Amino acid sequence: MGSIPLRKKNPPVEGVSTSVNHYTMHEVEDQRKVVCFLQPNFTDVLKNNDGSGKRFSVTAFDDCDTIHVRVLLGERPTSKSDPERRVGFKVFKELPEAKEILNIASSLISTLPPLDEPQIAILISEDDHVRVCLRPKASGPLEIAAVLRQPRKEKLYSRSHGILESSLLEDRKVAVVGLGSGGSQVVIELAKAGVGKFVLVDFDRIELHNIVRHVCGLSDLGRLKTNVMRDRVLDKNPFAEVETHNTNINNLEDARRILQGCDIIIAATDNIRSRLNINTLSIELGIVTLYGKCAVRAAGGEVLRVRPKDGPCFSCIYGSASMEAIQEEMSSFRQAREANPPYVGDDEVKATIQVGLSSDINPISNMLVKLALVELCRGKDSALKALETDLQASYYMWANRREQQFAGYAAEGFHRFDRPAILRWYPLEKDRNSDCKTCQDLQVSEENVGFFA
Repeated sequence: MGSIPLRKKNPPVEGVSTSVNHYTMHEVEDQRKVVCFLQPNFTDVLKNNDGSGKRFSVTAFDDCDTIHVRVLLGERPTSKSDPERRVGFKVFKELPEAKEILNIASSLISTLPPLDEPQIAILISEDDHVRVCLRPKASGPLEIAAVLRQPRKEKLYSRSHGILESSLLEDRKVAVVGLGSGGSQVVIELAKAGVGKFVLVDFDRIELHNIVRHVCGLSDLGRLKTNVMRDRVLDKNPFAEVETHNTNINNLEDARRILQGCDIIIAATDNIRSRLNINTLSIELGIVTLYGKCAVRAAGGEVLRVRPKDGPCFSCIYGSASMEAIQEEMSSFRQAREANPPYVGDDEVKATIQVGLSSDINPISNMLVKLALVELCRGKDSALKALETDLQASYYMWANRREQQFAGYAAEGFHRFDRPAILRWYPLEKDRNSDCKTCQDLQVSEENVGFFA
């Protein structure tokens, strides 16, 4: 097969970098179609001549403007009548000269079965240089494509250098209990920051009412929240380690096993019982724990940091569990049902469900993230070190609107700093409660937990 001309808008082949260590686009390549390799060891797998055919996953986006390619590890053609249909590749000692690329790519694609879908030719050198050619459709021209590949670990967080070195967080283990609208946002932001180990705990699935406030979308409907969030973390950091536990944290023995060994726990659950259980266990295990919750309709929110035996615990702050439950947001029927007595009918329970906007939940999530990063980097050299002094309080309050417990805030308060106002964090200091039966050396037991059931 002869050489096929390039599209006119493509720059000369010589303008393309041949290095496989190609993480960003050069200006000259912006008009090319882009082929992305989505595995850190993509070229190593192709160069491994194990004597068997390779199978590929090819996903096209935006009318073939961008194509994602993966090697399907462990999958082999079932027979000679089931060959690879989308990708041809060849390994060279050195890449051929630029003028030969299209002819060689055309030859590789000609060995594939005829297909009116994108077909790709990959040319790789032993020293990891690469060229890719793409034919979007059987009747279309063969084109030189730009190449992007998944960055190596040291490149992933290069934009954070000087602010927060990823080496400070890659071995830190964070448990997030509760993966709803708030918890899911916390997980994603910590993954972006470079946290390398996650323990994700929830037993719920993504339901329709979650979609407008959750980081997940309709394509995740019906999936377990733990599995969805695991995929979201790995999409941000493919080198992360993620444990998932589809369980109710109120199972005390399971919870102890799950949380042991974590560097910090973030409690983003939606009920008082789980928070009390986490509080008891975290004190027993000696793990710093953060609690975040929203008021009704997310009119505001609160964040509490508990350092075991160093300041108040959750029970010290929320001495009245019934009052704490009444003042929090009711975002689901299950949560509202548990918060109301059995004699209250389902219709009345449904009337108590008053959810807030995602934009009103985000400030609470972001404060949890900030406090978590400060704790994880505490005593280390980072740009967050100054926050250790700024964020010394155990308890923080935020107001989104002047209603409910924030109704007394002055209407013009936002423009002044001598009175409480909306859209600001206020720290509050509180000592440990000498009568607290949780943090005053009380041993955890099933009886203690059962009291709050």
